[in-house]
Amino acid sequence: MRILERLSRADIVFYLMPVLIVLLIVGTLAQSEIGLYAAHQKYFASFIFFYGPLPLPGGYLVLSLLSLNLLIKFLLYSEWTWGKAGIILTHLGALVLLLGGLLTALYAREGYMVIAEGDQTPYVYDYHARELLIFENDNLKYRIDAEKLRASLNTDTVLPLGITVRNFCANCEIKKREELAQDFAEGRNFQSMAAFMALMPKPVDKQPEANLSGFSFTLDGLDSEQNGLYIAFEAMPKPIILQKEGREYKLIYGKQQRQLPFSLKLNDFKKENYPGMSMAKSYSSAIEVIDGAAHWNALIEMNAPLRYKGYTFFQSSFDQSESGEDTVLTVVENKGRLFPYIGTFIVALGLMLHIFIIFQKKRRA
Repeated sequence: MRILERLSRADIVFYLMPVLIVLLIVGTLAQSEIGLYAAHQKYFASFIFFYGPLPLPGGYLVLSLLSLNLLIKFLLYSEWTWGKAGIILTHLGALVLLLGGLLTALYAREGYMVIAEGDQTPYVYDYHARELLIFENDNLKYRIDAEKLRASLNTDTVLPLGITVRNFCANCEIKKREELAQDFAEGRNFQSMAAFMALMPKPVDKQPEANLSGFSFTLDGLDSEQNGLYIAFEAMPKPIILQKEGREYKLIYGKQQRQLPFSLKLNDFKKENYPGMSMAKSYSSAIEVIDGAAHWNALIEMNAPLRYKGYTFFQSSFDQSESGEDTVLTVVENKGRLFPYIGTFIVALGLMLHIFIIFQKKRRA
């Protein structure tokens, strides 16, 4: 009980808030050096991070201690009287805000859609995660995460079709085969694009979506005409096609994708430029939502997203070329989206109630 009482004391908040403020400043400044995603993962989405050999508390640890402090205070040591009702309600609102943050951290997913004018798609691509897809007779047979491919470099992980990963790069530079000597390539039977191209790791870009991920691998589970060294990287012009025992296999490597329970069709994309300039002032997408037999139209603008079935679609970018116009939509799925609104409302209500109770006490005095 003594430990619980100590954990419920208000002075813990005053110790934690300066640490949280320092984390926010350091993490924000670090974004210019290592990028938004890496800074978020290191400083905010971690329990501990290292400054040289020194371990320091990350955002998850600070917020966990703050949540524990508020929860114990709220449940065990609150004065459940009318005079303290405003404070109790404010504490409840703060806990709802922290719960929303937890749900967002655990379950929120973000990606993007690229839709050509006149086309429709249900697929969302991840900004950061990559994967190898293996289709058997056009049916998806295996889905292998890029981190598993990377990990298999130093393990005896068994991969389909006798695949053995020989090198992996989160960001690859494509070299001519004759310009780059690689130990694992010596004496190999070069297959497909590996016959004239090689992958060499280069420094990772601070924007994960700008990296060209790829890997070199050998196949040993097929016949002599197909076994050998291959390469696979994002946006390869053609999949790797293999034959085994009368079945056709296609290997495609790229950004991880997931399928929405509905599709979006781009009917029209509009861009407005600043007068006398080619710089975009605003742009928007006239979208048709296709959900089974239901079809309805919506307009997505730069500051006016579309929300449907727990997904939010933001107009984030576009691509214009001779072949046509493509819209790029950021897609966010966040199960904790309503909690900030609910928590803020409860906090505001609690503060107003607290002021009202104080005012009533002064009137009686």
